Amino acid sequence: MNIRSYYLEIKNRLLLLVLAWVSVVLVSYIFKEVLLFLITKQNSDFVSYTEEIFYFIFTEVTEIFYAYIMLIFFFGTQTFFFYFFYHILIFISLGLYKYEYKYLIFIFKTGILIYIFSVIIFNKILFPFSWNFFLSFQNFDILKSLTLHFEAKISEYLNFYITFYYICVLYFQIFVLLILMFDYFKNSLEIIKRFRKFLYYFFVIFSTFVTPPDVSSQLILSISIIFSYEILVYYSIFKKAFKIF
Repeated sequence: MNIRSYYLEIKNRLLLLVLAWVSVVLVSYIFKEVLLFLITKQNSDFVSYTEEIFYFIFTEVTEIFYAYIMLIFFFGTQTFFFYFFYHILIFISLGLYKYEYKYLIFIFKTGILIYIFSVIIFNKILFPFSWNFFLSFQNFDILKSLTLHFEAKISEYLNFYITFYYICVLYFQIFVLLILMFDYFKNSLEIIKRFRKFLYYFFVIFSTFVTPPDVSSQLILSISIIFSYEILVYYSIFKKAFKIF
């Protein structure tokens, strides 16, 4: 293939990426109320601080419009990234060896599975728990004469949700980096064993910085990373042992 062929292929793939992104944005706009309901539904079943209906307020005329735009681009961006990595994989596949292609497919599928798992954990556990944790500060156990009442703005809720969502998804992808690290050091398991305590300490410190300020979230993330780390260590040991025999 000459340079023009590569140029045309890149051009066509970029066009497909743009079309996919525009299509998702248009579909998301049509079902924007449904998408907003699905996001707020994560919290409405978990709220325990009030008996009233879970609702939002807005203080500007255009706030709801910009909130929908934020929501639409949120879903469109995720679709864009999936198609982007897929097209990169397909584009470079012809220049790879068979084992390299299979390895990239394995990493790609692993990343998708971890992404799905992180979204489930985020929506079912982390986000509702964090929301309830921050709202717990409005309750006074000693001073009963002072009360605080929280009314969430729709734009601020979406900002909090989207920011926390991206943080959670990115940090769960650390497991993919652990797999890459073990493949790089697969012939030097003694180095990994030697620095195991330092890695544990690093995982705990890392979890402290990236999770909300509560012990439960820190423990969940720390234990998850350490558990995945140990699985990869023993997997590498058994794989190396079976190759010897």
